[in-house]
Amino acid sequence: MDLYLIRHADALALGERGITDDADRPLSEKGEQQVEAMARALQKKGVILNRLYTSPLTRARQTAELCIKAWSAAGLAVDTCPELEPGSKPRKLRRFLLKQEGEQVGLVGHMPHLGELAAWLIGSKKAQIDLAKSGVACLRCGDAPGKGMAVLQWLVTPQWYGE
Repeated sequence: MDLYLIRHADALALGERGITDDADRPLSEKGEQQVEAMARALQKKGVILNRLYTSPLTRARQTAELCIKAWSAAGLAVDTCPELEPGSKPRKLRRFLLKQEGEQVGLVGHMPHLGELAAWLIGSKKAQIDLAKSGVACLRCGDAPGKGMAVLQWLVTPQWYGE
């Protein structure tokens, strides 16, 4: 299984447009542009997802939805995954993923949660894996994801795809 860890794109600041709850922060205009550039670049490089899961927070959900729209991914739907909320334990996400189908799985979430998940998957709590907003990391997990069972294949920032 290959996991594509995708950090949500740029979002409005807390307090902007009257937003008082962090979970409700939507993408900014810049964030929408970042997602389109990311999706086009990944598609151009041949990345094809079987499944796409997102944190329930607004900015992550919008990132996933815009990614599919820009990607022109026929038949790919966005599913909400509570285990991608900030602070969730990697083992809970692992249990969720083991019940799912697909060899190429996208996970849209937040920092530092995604960085901690990546470190857990490669087997090192000390690993400092930082995903920029709309950045993507690809981890190859073999048959199934688990602690120390993944290899980091690549990590890209918005600069890689021209944002």
